[in-house]
Amino acid sequence: MRKVGFFLIFLMIALSACNLSGNPCSTVKEKDLKETLKINFDSIIEKNEIKGTNLCQVVVQRNGGFSIFYAYPDGKTFIFGDIYKDGTFLSKATLERMQEKLFKNFLSEIDSVVAFSYKPEGYNKYIYMITDPDCPFCEKTKAAVKQWADANKVEIKVILLPLESLHPQAKDKSIKAVCSGMQYDDYLNSRWTGNKCSEGVKKIEDSIALMKKININGTPSFISFNGKRLMGFSPQELDNIIK
Repeated sequence: MRKVGFFLIFLMIALSACNLSGNPCSTVKEKDLKETLKINFDSIIEKNEIKGTNLCQVVVQRNGGFSIFYAYPDGKTFIFGDIYKDGTFLSKATLERMQEKLFKNFLSEIDSVVAFSYKPEGYNKYIYMITDPDCPFCEKTKAAVKQWADANKVEIKVILLPLESLHPQAKDKSIKAVCSGMQYDDYLNSRWTGNKCSEGVKKIEDSIALMKKININGTPSFISFNGKRLMGFSPQELDNIIK
């Protein structure tokens, strides 16, 4: 019996070692995930082995955005939330990388929906500012954004994203802003005047559709020239995303 017991213990250790040395992502299948977790998602975007943990980081596309979680090879055990390893929050870093990739894929389209811009003298970098005419937080920060841009010599490319469910008049204001040739000074002084035109309707519709594609759903939001993002306004955080 001792020999049998010793053999079983040895076998369990051997199997565990094999499992740790293999790629835990090899057992992660889309169909199995949907059935086990009882959640619906479009597809698996990435599967990344987390070295030394026996975990697979799974990135899925869901409701137009990304969800990130971690799966063990048994197909029954999952971790939802971030994991801190080697000085990095893994989910946060992966999400940022996915967002930067999206930015590069849609860069030409993003430029096409810019409504107007502010160019301080000697600017050498740029950010996109996504704003809503009736967003109270945007109104409170727009002058401070200009001050930050002047101090850091950064161009502000403004994209109008009316959040109609919150601000019913915002879409009409945005369309009129495009049609009237609004500039940043008009924006600072809330000159949402003019008439609607087909060009303005198209640009704002394109803007709404594109922001959905790149997972921007709140204002104010900022995207740096390098694809890094910031939700809400903070001069220190803006400094960080343009590095």
